[in-house]
Amino acid sequence: MLIRVFSDVHGNLAALKAVLDDSSGVKAEKTICLGDTVGYGANPVECADIVRDVCDEVIAGNHDLGAAALISISHFNHDGQKAIEWTRKQFGQSYIDWINTLPLQLKCCGIRLSHASVVNPSSWIYIRNSATAIDAILAAGECLSIYGHTHIPMQWNRMGSCSDKPAGLFSDFSLLNCGSVGQPRDGDPRAAYLLVNTEERTFRHVRVKYDVEAAASSIIKAGLPGNLAGRLYLGK
Repeated sequence: MLIRVFSDVHGNLAALKAVLDDSSGVKAEKTICLGDTVGYGANPVECADIVRDVCDEVIAGNHDLGAAALISISHFNHDGQKAIEWTRKQFGQSYIDWINTLPLQLKCCGIRLSHASVVNPSSWIYIRNSATAIDAILAAGECLSIYGHTHIPMQWNRMGSCSDKPAGLFSDFSLLNCGSVGQPRDGDPRAAYLLVNTEERTFRHVRVKYDVEAAASSIIKAGLPGNLAGRLYLGK
Protein backbone atom coordinates (compact mmCIF):
# COMPACT_ATOMS: atom_id res chain seq x y z
CA MET A 1 0.00 0.00 0.00
CA LEU A 2 1.23 3.47 -0.88
CA ILE A 3 0.66 5.94 1.94
CA ARG A 4 1.08 9.71 1.72
CA VAL A 5 2.03 11.24 5.07
CA PHE A 6 2.33 14.94 5.78
CA SER A 7 2.42 17.26 8.77
CA ASP A 8 2.67 20.89 9.86
CA VAL A 9 0.58 22.55 7.18
CA HIS A 10 0.25 25.57 9.48
CA GLY A 11 -2.47 27.32 7.52
CA ASN A 12 -0.41 27.48 4.31
CA LEU A 13 -3.04 26.85 1.66
CA ALA A 14 -0.74 27.25 -1.35
CA ALA A 15 1.69 24.66 0.00
CA LEU A 16 -1.07 22.20 0.94
CA LYS A 17 -2.62 22.37 -2.52
CA ALA A 18 0.77 21.87 -4.15
CA VAL A 19 1.45 18.76 -2.06
CA LEU A 20 -1.95 17.22 -2.75
CA ASP A 21 -1.62 17.93 -6.48
CA ASP A 22 1.92 16.53 -6.70
CA SER A 23 2.07 13.66 -9.18
CA SER A 24 4.23 11.47 -6.93
CA GLY A 25 1.50 11.16 -4.32
CA VAL A 26 -1.78 11.30 -6.21
CA LYS A 27 -1.98 7.50 -6.46
CA ALA A 28 -1.59 7.01 -2.71
CA GLU A 29 -4.19 4.67 -1.25
CA LYS A 30 -4.16 6.45 2.10
CA THR A 31 -3.39 10.01 3.11
CA ILE A 32 -2.48 10.82 6.71
CA CYS A 33 -1.94 14.18 8.41
CA LEU A 34 0.22 14.23 11.53
CA GLY A 35 -1.10 17.48 12.93
CA ASP A 36 -0.62 21.23 13.11
CA THR A 37 -2.98 21.90 10.25
CA VAL A 38 -3.27 25.47 11.56
CA GLY A 39 -1.06 28.12 13.17
CA TYR A 40 1.33 30.66 11.56
CA GLY A 41 -0.46 30.80 8.18
CA ALA A 42 -3.41 32.88 7.00
CA ASN A 43 -5.76 30.15 5.74
CA PRO A 44 -6.59 27.92 8.72
CA VAL A 45 -10.23 27.34 7.83
CA GLU A 46 -9.51 26.41 4.22
CA CYS A 47 -6.68 24.08 5.25
CA ALA A 48 -8.80 22.42 7.92
CA ASP A 49 -11.60 21.85 5.41
CA ILE A 50 -9.22 20.21 2.92
CA VAL A 51 -7.53 18.03 5.54
CA ARG A 52 -10.89 16.85 6.88
CA ASP A 53 -12.05 16.03 3.36
CA VAL A 54 -8.90 14.42 1.93
CA CYS A 55 -7.22 12.60 4.83
CA ASP A 56 -8.08 9.09 5.96
CA GLU A 57 -6.50 9.75 9.37
CA VAL A 58 -5.68 13.01 11.16
CA ILE A 59 -3.71 13.51 14.37
CA ALA A 60 -3.88 16.57 16.61
CA GLY A 61 -0.85 18.85 16.87
CA ASN A 62 -0.13 21.36 19.60
CA HIS A 63 -1.10 24.32 17.39
CA ASP A 64 -4.41 22.65 16.54
CA LEU A 65 -5.21 22.13 20.21
CA GLY A 66 -4.05 25.65 21.02
CA ALA A 67 -6.35 27.09 18.36
CA ALA A 68 -9.25 25.18 19.88
CA ALA A 69 -8.27 26.47 23.36
CA LEU A 70 -7.75 22.89 24.53
CA ILE A 71 -4.20 23.53 25.73
CA SER A 72 -2.35 26.60 26.95
CA ILE A 73 -0.30 28.54 24.42
CA SER A 74 1.90 30.17 27.07
CA HIS A 75 4.89 28.09 25.91
CA PHE A 76 4.52 29.22 22.28
CA ASN A 77 6.84 31.96 21.06
CA HIS A 78 5.47 35.46 20.53
CA ASP A 79 4.67 35.03 16.84
CA GLY A 80 3.11 31.64 17.47
CA GLN A 81 0.85 33.05 20.17
CA LYS A 82 -0.28 35.91 17.96
CA ALA A 83 -1.06 33.51 15.12
CA ILE A 84 -3.06 31.19 17.37
CA GLU A 85 -5.03 34.06 18.88
CA TRP A 86 -5.87 35.22 15.34
CA THR A 87 -6.74 31.67 14.25
CA ARG A 88 -9.19 31.27 17.13
CA LYS A 89 -11.16 34.22 15.75
CA GLN A 90 -11.48 32.48 12.37
CA PHE A 91 -12.80 29.22 13.79
CA GLY A 92 -16.42 28.34 14.35
CA GLN A 93 -17.54 25.73 16.88
CA SER A 94 -17.54 22.95 14.29
CA TYR A 95 -13.75 23.25 13.87
CA ILE A 96 -13.19 23.21 17.62
CA ASP A 97 -15.40 20.14 17.93
CA TRP A 98 -13.46 18.42 15.13
CA ILE A 99 -10.08 19.12 16.71
CA ASN A 100 -11.39 17.80 20.02
CA THR A 101 -12.01 14.41 18.38
CA LEU A 102 -8.49 14.01 17.00
CA PRO A 103 -6.11 11.50 18.64
CA LEU A 104 -2.57 12.34 19.71
CA GLN A 105 -1.27 9.12 18.20
CA LEU A 106 -2.55 6.08 16.35
CA LYS A 107 -1.44 2.92 14.60
CA CYS A 108 -2.27 2.41 10.93
CA CYS A 109 -1.03 -0.28 8.54
CA GLY A 110 1.50 -1.42 11.14
CA ILE A 111 2.98 2.08 11.51
CA ARG A 112 2.96 4.11 14.72
CA LEU A 113 1.99 7.72 13.97
CA SER A 114 2.18 10.83 16.14
CA HIS A 115 2.77 14.55 15.92
CA ALA A 116 5.53 14.62 18.53
CA SER A 117 7.19 11.68 20.30
CA VAL A 118 5.09 8.58 20.96
CA VAL A 119 6.77 8.39 24.38
CA ASN A 120 4.43 11.08 25.71
CA PRO A 121 2.58 12.82 22.87
CA SER A 122 0.94 15.45 25.08
CA SER A 123 4.32 16.69 26.33
CA TRP A 124 5.22 17.82 22.77
CA ILE A 125 8.77 16.52 22.96
CA TYR A 126 10.95 17.53 20.02
CA ILE A 127 12.96 14.60 18.68
CA ARG A 128 16.22 16.36 17.92
CA ASN A 129 18.90 14.12 19.41
CA SER A 130 19.84 10.49 19.81
CA ALA A 131 18.36 10.14 23.30
CA THR A 132 14.87 11.31 22.36
CA ALA A 133 15.00 9.32 19.12
CA ILE A 134 15.93 6.07 20.87
CA ASP A 135 13.22 6.63 23.48
CA ALA A 136 10.64 7.02 20.69
CA ILE A 137 11.90 3.94 18.85
CA LEU A 138 11.69 1.81 22.00
CA ALA A 139 8.19 3.10 22.75
CA ALA A 140 7.04 2.16 19.24
CA GLY A 141 8.34 -1.40 19.65
CA GLU A 142 8.79 -3.25 16.37
CA CYS A 143 6.68 -0.75 14.47
CA LEU A 144 8.03 1.83 12.09
CA SER A 145 7.21 5.21 13.64
CA ILE A 146 6.54 8.49 11.78
CA TYR A 147 6.28 11.92 13.37
CA GLY A 148 6.28 15.65 12.54
CA HIS A 149 6.67 18.65 14.88
CA THR A 150 10.31 19.55 14.13
CA HIS A 151 9.59 20.53 10.50
CA ILE A 152 12.78 18.77 9.33
CA PRO A 153 12.63 15.60 7.20
CA MET A 154 15.02 12.96 8.53
CA GLN A 155 15.20 9.43 9.88
CA TRP A 156 16.80 7.64 12.81
CA ASN A 157 18.03 4.07 13.27
CA ARG A 158 17.92 2.02 16.46
CA MET A 159 21.43 3.11 17.40
CA GLY A 160 20.31 6.73 17.47
CA SER A 161 22.08 7.78 14.29
CA CYS A 162 20.23 10.18 12.01
CA SER A 163 20.24 10.65 8.26
CA ASP A 164 18.69 13.06 5.78
CA LYS A 165 18.89 10.69 2.81
CA PRO A 166 15.87 11.21 0.52
CA ALA A 167 14.82 7.55 0.32
CA GLY A 168 15.50 4.19 1.91
CA LEU A 169 14.28 0.94 3.45
CA PHE A 170 12.36 0.38 6.67
CA SER A 171 15.04 -2.10 7.69
CA ASP A 172 17.63 0.67 7.83
CA PHE A 173 15.59 3.14 9.88
CA SER A 174 12.92 2.84 12.56
CA LEU A 175 11.83 6.46 13.00
CA LEU A 176 10.97 8.91 10.22
CA ASN A 177 10.12 12.60 10.24
CA CYS A 178 7.94 13.61 7.29
CA GLY A 179 8.98 17.27 7.33
CA SER A 180 6.60 20.21 7.01
CA VAL A 181 4.17 21.20 4.29
CA GLY A 182 3.73 24.83 5.26
CA GLN A 183 6.75 25.82 7.37
CA PRO A 184 9.91 23.93 6.31
CA ARG A 185 12.87 24.61 8.57
CA ASP A 186 15.73 22.77 6.92
CA GLY A 187 16.77 25.62 4.67
CA ASP A 188 14.70 24.35 1.73
CA PRO A 189 11.55 26.46 1.19
CA ARG A 190 9.77 23.75 -0.80
CA ALA A 191 6.89 21.93 0.86
CA ALA A 192 7.77 18.48 2.21
CA TYR A 193 5.86 15.23 2.56
CA LEU A 194 6.59 11.50 2.82
CA LEU A 195 5.61 8.50 0.73
CA VAL A 196 5.66 5.07 2.36
CA ASN A 197 5.23 1.80 0.48
CA THR A 198 4.20 -0.85 3.00
CA GLU A 199 4.62 -3.76 0.57
CA GLU A 200 8.11 -2.84 -0.61
CA ARG A 201 8.87 -1.43 2.88
CA THR A 202 10.40 1.70 1.44
CA PHE A 203 10.07 5.43 2.09
CA ARG A 204 10.72 8.52 0.01
CA HIS A 205 10.85 12.17 1.01
CA VAL A 206 9.25 14.42 -1.60
CA ARG A 207 9.76 18.18 -2.04
CA VAL A 208 7.32 20.35 -3.98
CA LYS A 209 7.62 23.92 -5.17
CA TYR A 210 4.67 26.17 -4.36
CA ASP A 211 3.76 29.87 -4.59
CA VAL A 212 5.69 31.14 -1.58
CA GLU A 213 4.94 34.75 -2.46
CA ALA A 214 1.20 34.11 -2.35
CA ALA A 215 1.46 32.43 1.04
CA ALA A 216 3.65 35.21 2.43
CA SER A 217 1.40 37.94 1.06
CA SER A 218 -1.66 36.36 2.66
CA ILE A 219 0.09 36.42 6.05
CA ILE A 220 0.89 40.13 5.71
CA LYS A 221 -2.64 40.97 4.52
CA ALA A 222 -4.09 39.16 7.52
CA GLY A 223 -2.05 41.34 9.87
CA LEU A 224 -0.04 38.42 11.21
CA PRO A 225 3.61 38.89 12.29
CA GLY A 226 5.86 39.67 9.34
CA ASN A 227 8.46 37.15 10.48
CA LEU A 228 6.02 34.37 9.64
CA ALA A 229 5.96 35.55 6.03
CA GLY A 230 9.69 36.19 5.68
CA ARG A 231 10.79 32.79 6.91
CA LEU A 232 8.82 31.04 4.16
CA TYR A 233 11.28 32.31 1.56
CA LEU A 234 14.20 30.89 3.57
CA GLY A 235 12.71 27.59 4.70
CA LYS A 236 13.70 28.40 8.30
